[in-house]
Amino acid sequence: MQQISGTPACAGLALGPVRVITRGYSSLGRIVLEPPRETSLFKTALVLAKDEIAKLSELASESDKAIFTFQIEVLNDHGLQDEVLGYIQSGSGAAAAMERAESLYTAKIRSLPDEYLSQRAGDIQDACRRVVDILDGRPRERIVLDAPCVLIADELLPSDLLSVDRSLLLGLVTSAGSTQSHASIIARTFGIPAVVMAGPAVLNVPEGTICALDGGSGEVVLAPDEPTYARYAHRIHLAKRRTLSQERLRALPCVTRDGVGISLLANCSGPEDIARAIELGAEGGGLLRSEFLFLDGHLPDEAQQLAFYQNCIRAAAGRPITIRTLDIGADKEVAGLTLDEANPALGLRGLRFSLARPELFLTQLTALLKAGLTGPLKVMFPMVASVEDFERAMEMVEQARGILTERGEAFSDEIAFGVMIETPAAALLSDELARRAAFFSIGTNDLTQYVHAVDRVNPAVAGYYTPASPAILRLMRTVVENAAQAQIPVSVCGESAADPELALLYVKAGIRQLSMSAPSILEVKERLMEEFIVFG
Repeated sequence: MQQISGTPACAGLALGPVRVITRGYSSLGRIVLEPPRETSLFKTALVLAKDEIAKLSELASESDKAIFTFQIEVLNDHGLQDEVLGYIQSGSGAAAAMERAESLYTAKIRSLPDEYLSQRAGDIQDACRRVVDILDGRPRERIVLDAPCVLIADELLPSDLLSVDRSLLLGLVTSAGSTQSHASIIARTFGIPAVVMAGPAVLNVPEGTICALDGGSGEVVLAPDEPTYARYAHRIHLAKRRTLSQERLRALPCVTRDGVGISLLANCSGPEDIARAIELGAEGGGLLRSEFLFLDGHLPDEAQQLAFYQNCIRAAAGRPITIRTLDIGADKEVAGLTLDEANPALGLRGLRFSLARPELFLTQLTALLKAGLTGPLKVMFPMVASVEDFERAMEMVEQARGILTERGEAFSDEIAFGVMIETPAAALLSDELARRAAFFSIGTNDLTQYVHAVDRVNPAVAGYYTPASPAILRLMRTVVENAAQAQIPVSVCGESAADPELALLYVKAGIRQLSMSAPSILEVKERLMEEFIVFG
């Protein structure tokens, strides 16, 4: 029996034989030709790679297509192509040039402290490695499973998990990887127990060896002895019983024991997340992050943004979606867009950034107004700190409407525009904001940061980051009361809503809409349905 400790990537238990996948990436045998020839080979490989990705997209589910769309956009990126071509002109071979450019791009993305943006590094790596494989003549066959197994690999890429038969995938272990990689995100989306960064020793295990895996603790046991095997088998049996119990709640409305109805929504980053959230019982999308389109500094035009928003709305299948306008700055640095500020958390971020870049803001607003014709849509502005902020944003909305009217293009008049309450100023002015906005959404991540004067990405002050403190709950009740007087809805969309106990506290503070990561919905629903709220 061999015990290995890795990093938890997706909670859950697995017990079964292993299938080991290893990829050897070597530059041995490469011959560097003249730059014109290497340039021609690179451009040909780009075309072939995009064609392969497009074919994978055709086989993918509707919820997974957006990942392949993004990978094609990566390969179409002129900045990336120019980087590669520059290396080739300096004497590098096309494969080495692509590897170097991929390394720079993924390192830049992974260095971002924002989880959502950093998770896209895996997509960039996946797309670029496909080009390198074509240039090196390596086969790019999909992983084929013929029996249930625990998959062990050096690192899994998004295309691996999106093309494999997931019904046969008991669990995942990678020797490298990251908890923020898109492969890890996909594992969490589909509830596949996963451990990453387990070290190279896991790659040496013989095929078929029994593996016991705990994705919650990061424990990997190879060739477990009889007591360990029995312990895992019993825990898996208990977990299945609990899952079946929660599954019965999926189709039921979330109503507390004393009849208080709670709406459970999902925080999403694209169509694939939305579709999965609906499957898990979400009543809609309470927070869709539009930063996805801007993560590499590329400025998507109106048509690109419109297509993305329309795909998100369609994925919701008639349920409402709330899109947050561009929210970059602070811990969400985007190359070519955000500034190098001494104190970025208090700088030009969120709505402030959009108002400072009116041409960019108008492009997003015109795309959103047109997307509203596709289905139910709400739009909210982040980092509002005054009534004037919201009024200026709505003036921009009117300008966008005017632009579309002059063009003779149709747009929706049914979109509701709301305010993210994530600054103490917005919470204290919520009575005045409620008379202007159509809804509120409390972002507990930033509200907690600003109320307690704590940098939420600084582990040294993590103990001061308390999203259910008396101060936060008092402000929350103020917002709820002011929203009720103006008869507008108010929700919580911060990460803390995924914690069943914190969600219960928020509901007791008067919140009736909660938006969270989709896999947390059933657990939160189960907790809320056990409780008395009004008289508890």
